[in-house]
Amino acid sequence: VMEVIRQAVELGQQNDTAFATQIMEAVVEEFPGLAIGHSYLGWILSRCGRHREAIEQGRVAVQMEPESERISLLLFRALWGAGERNEALNEMKRFTAIGHSDEYSRMLEEWEKIAEA
Repeated sequence: VMEVIRQAVELGQQNDTAFATQIMEAVVEEFPGLAIGHSYLGWILSRCGRHREAIEQGRVAVQMEPESERISLLLFRALWGAGERNEALNEMKRFTAIGHSDEYSRMLEEWEKIAEA
């Protein structure tokens, strides 16, 4: 399953989002309890501009695996891309209250540098 997800992610990165979406929808249908499947489906939907659906998938994934940094980051990105900045920051706060994230730490450092400039 992870190899199929990797292929869908690669397609998404190459902007073949229609095929990537089909693949990920099939993964989620076959494995509805697989949080990472919902999460990457959300990421691909976000790249297609289907933000509401992307956020829904991301939230399902976070409910399944609330301690996963990757899943939290993918929801954060879907929220941020949809212009839901406060919700994105709330997700960052939620995750960093329960675990460490190098990626969130990097973002915060960059934002501090910008604020100081």
